[in-house]
Amino acid sequence: MAYIIKIEDKEFKGDITKAGNSFKVLLDGKEFQVEFAQFDKDKLTLIIDNKPYQIFLDSDYTLNINGELYNFEVIDEQVAKVLKSGAEVAHKKEAIVTAPMPGLVIEVEVKEGESVKKGQGLLIIEAMKMQNEFKSPRDGIVKKIMVQKGQTVNSKDTLIIIE
Repeated sequence: MAYIIKIEDKEFKGDITKAGNSFKVLLDGKEFQVEFAQFDKDKLTLIIDNKPYQIFLDSDYTLNINGELYNFEVIDEQVAKVLKSGAEVAHKKEAIVTAPMPGLVIEVEVKEGESVKKGQGLLIIEAMKMQNEFKSPRDGIVKKIMVQKGQTVNSKDTLIIIE
């Protein structure tokens, strides 16, 4: 499964696969061998390429690794694409909501001409056996709905236009 990993101000694309009793971690094309040596409630000891690292979860978004603090965030790559597609349209006169991946329209939650608020659900698309709700990137009026329930969509297809 692919992830976007943000540590401090740097962003990495990562992938994790099980390899026997350990894991193969790929970060921006560089491969690491990772083993879990110890795991407690909020303390973890990892062996990364034969070097031990003690990791403490200081808060929801802060790691303490060998005494140094790092802000971090891990997002599933598909979720990141969905979030990015909404952010790209928020600043334009018309907000064009597009599909970040192929899928099936499960439900259209709004009607043309309807007033919507930022964050309000617009439609639900099923992709990779997961249902993703697309929310309005801003306040506005639904100008055009380009899809209907039961329709298959491709990546980058226009779904809804909000003005």
